[in-house]
Amino acid sequence: MDSRQQWLTRLKNELSNSPLASNVAFGFILMGLEKLMELEFECPCNPTWNGVFSSAFFIIPAVMAFTLMLIIQGCRCDTRCRKSVSSIVPAVVWLILLFLDGQYFACAMTDWEGRFVLVDKAAPQKWCEPISEGNGTPQELMLRSQQLFVFSQVIGLVLLIFICVGLIGYVVREGCQQEVNMQDDNAAELSVLRMSSLQTRTS
Repeated sequence: MDSRQQWLTRLKNELSNSPLASNVAFGFILMGLEKLMELEFECPCNPTWNGVFSSAFFIIPAVMAFTLMLIIQGCRCDTRCRKSVSSIVPAVVWLILLFLDGQYFACAMTDWEGRFVLVDKAAPQKWCEPISEGNGTPQELMLRSQQLFVFSQVIGLVLLIFICVGLIGYVVREGCQQEVNMQDDNAAELSVLRMSSLQTRTS
C-alpha cells in the first residue's frame, strides 16, 4: 500500500512539475476518449438541436480538461499562475481531435432533417440523410455534408499548426533561457574566483 501511495505521489509530482509530461499524458487520454465517443456519437439530424448537441461535445470536455490540468499543476487563484497557459493545451488538443474527425462540426452545421447513417462507399463517415427533398436533392446535401467535413478538418489542421508553432517557440525559448542562465552562473563563479584571488594577494 505504501509503495502504491509513493508511486501515485511521485506521478503527481512529475505531472505537476512538468507541463510537457502532463500535456502528453492528457493528450493520449483525450485521443482514447474521442475514439470511444466517436463510436457512440449520433447526430440528432434536427436543425433545432444539431448545434446545441454538437457544441456540448466541443465545450464540456474541453472545459473539464482545462480544469483538471489546473488542478494537477497546482494552480491557485490567489497567485499569478504561469502554468495556466500550458493548461489550455489539452483543451485545444480536444478541439483539434473533434475538428479533424469532422462529423461533430458537420452535424452542428447541418440544417436539414434526416437520419444519421453511414455514407455508402465512405465508411466510417456518417451524415444526415434527408427524409425529404425540401432543401435540395440527396446528392446536393451529401456534397454539402462532405464539404463541411473537409472544412472541419482544415480548421483542425490550422489549430494543429498553431500548437506546433507554439511548442517550437516554447522549446527554443526554454533552451535560450537555460543558456543565458548558464552564462550568468559562469560569470558569477568567475567574479567570485577573481575576488578570492585578489583577497589572497592582498593578504
